[in-house]
Amino acid sequence: MRATHRGARSRHGCTPGFSLIEVLITLFILSFGMLGLTATQTQALRAQRHADAESQAVQRVGAMLERLRIDRHGALAGAYDQPCSDDPGNAASAQVSAWLTGLVSALPQAQGCIEVTGDDDVATAMVKVVWRSPRVSWSDDDGQRQYRLQTRL
Repeated sequence: MRATHRGARSRHGCTPGFSLIEVLITLFILSFGMLGLTATQTQALRAQRHADAESQAVQRVGAMLERLRIDRHGALAGAYDQPCSDDPGNAASAQVSAWLTGLVSALPQAQGCIEVTGDDDVATAMVKVVWRSPRVSWSDDDGQRQYRLQTRL
């Protein structure tokens, strides 16, 4: 058996093993891959936050419409009419105040609007929620989102 030394050359005249430049290129390629994964993760988290906010808005609007259907006579009498506001202290009733409190705590810079029109025969209720979501990029709009649902009572 022949013993070879670390600095010894092989038969073809090259030293065995990896060169420093090969290792550096590998690290460079891996770092770009990690940057791509980080960007993808950031986009996924942002999309999840937007979806969560929209889900909260849909749930809150649906809950208020159910209250209006349950208390149809109170809704027609104007007990639930609410101009766009984020202040539960100025709410038309205790139910609207509780709804606005939950809305403001669930969504950033949220405002709620409730409008009931019509009479005993044909009545229409409109509930709208406006909130501000974080901008996706600098070229985006101001981030204001809204969800509005109108139905007959």
